[in-house]
Amino acid sequence: FAKWRAVLKITSTTPSQLAIQENANTLARYASICQQ
Repeated sequence: FAKWRAVLKITSTTPSQLAIQENANTLARYASICQQ
């Protein structure tokens, strides 16, 4: 079991779509590694 989260500063211009995608990909990779 692992807790995982990403902290993103939310303003009218952030986070960018790229930042959201990269964080999602990183968390998905981490979740996959934890399940192995």
